[in-house]
Amino acid sequence: MKKVKIKTFFKKNIDKSQYKIVLNLAKEIEKFINIEEVNSRIQKANSKGSHSKEIQDIIMEFASPLGFVDEKEGLFKKYKNSKLRPDFFMKLDKGGILMEVEKGKTITNNMDLLDLWKCHICEEANHLFLLVPIEVTHTKNIFNSVCNRMNSFFQIENYLNIDSVTVFGY
Repeated sequence: MKKVKIKTFFKKNIDKSQYKIVLNLAKEIEKFINIEEVNSRIQKANSKGSHSKEIQDIIMEFASPLGFVDEKEGLFKKYKNSKLRPDFFMKLDKGGILMEVEKGKTITNNMDLLDLWKCHICEEANHLFLLVPIEVTHTKNIFNSVCNRMNSFFQIENYLNIDSVTVFGY
């Protein structure tokens, strides 16, 4: 079984009470992904020719009871590309969390940066949970590459309006 990797990036001086809620949710998701049967299903779905939707469906089994809504519409209604939808969204007292599930083209197609951008322009979200493979046959070190990219946005001079990003490597 591949144990999930997790790395969180956050701004200095963020709302500690909300951040605690976000961290607790991240820990719950990490525990769920590390359940042997769930992890095995995710690893099987992380094969060439499969779609990230298969992994998304597995995550939905746990995310939905936590309060995440899948494919939430209307979060980007003020933009010309208003048909954008996150894989999952959870409303918090202050802001919310977008959760995106990626697969093999995470780095080659810059899907991690697209997900970050979606969170940046979403007025209702200020946290991002990003689930990515640790690696796939044709791309090594996806998790590490995504973490290196996200780290750049949590240097004070590069801050966006996103309070935290948690990257889960499955």
